[in-house]
Amino acid sequence: MLIDRGFVRLAEGLMHYRSAGAENVRPLVMLHASPASSQSLEPLAGVVAGERSVLMPDTPGNGASCPPAAAEPDLAAYADMIDRYCGQLGLAEIDVYGTHTGAHIAIEWAIANPRRVRRVILDGVAILSAEDLAEFLLRYAPPRAPDAAGTQFAWAWNMIRDQMIFWPHYKQDAAHLRTGGQFEPELLHALTLDLLNALPTYHQPYRAVFRHDPLARLPLVTQRILWLQAGHGPIDSNAERAIAVLQSAVVVPAGDDAARGAAIAEFLDAEAET
Repeated sequence: MLIDRGFVRLAEGLMHYRSAGAENVRPLVMLHASPASSQSLEPLAGVVAGERSVLMPDTPGNGASCPPAAAEPDLAAYADMIDRYCGQLGLAEIDVYGTHTGAHIAIEWAIANPRRVRRVILDGVAILSAEDLAEFLLRYAPPRAPDAAGTQFAWAWNMIRDQMIFWPHYKQDAAHLRTGGQFEPELLHALTLDLLNALPTYHQPYRAVFRHDPLARLPLVTQRILWLQAGHGPIDSNAERAIAVLQSAVVVPAGDDAARGAAIAEFLDAEAET
């Protein structure tokens, strides 16, 4: 798959994005997880792209994209910047896929601009207790800055690795072991570089998610939704509560990238025929 890269200028600065696929159908905007960049979506995009245009922006403050102007941006601020990015590209209508942080941004974007956002694919929405959210705001993603000893390098590697082993990553005991983590050295390396690149602002989207109430916001999404249900991740145990409040959704078990890509293509193709 050939991937192009580009920038769009917004009031806050430059938004970086990757793109692939054809341009003969409505494009799919893919929003990545934290603390990654859009590079993390390339394997899935390779399955989805073909007869469909795929756009993968680095979300604000991640990858090579500028951060939001606010010191404590909420998810609406992230959604607004993504919406203006699409406006700069002249995209009147899009479909959106979001994973983890990207899924939470997609929810707010769909609510804010249903004319542009036509179909919504959610993969990994976090449904957390009030106690967990309060704890995560304090402990999950503390602000971090470079120091004279360079301790940020080992810290970043350890955080990425530990996210694959424990949930949450800072509770490192048998009771908090997770399943489904990925341990390929190349992937851990790429994600660590993404984290280091976003070091000044990496914590902001995490904090925005931990202040988000998806159970209150999901009923406001009027578009057709594809809900990808992994079933084995650390945030999946409460997913049924979210599914119960959706207005119009297709729920599909989510497997590897091939299975996800097939489910996404089937959903979008079927919706295009109706």
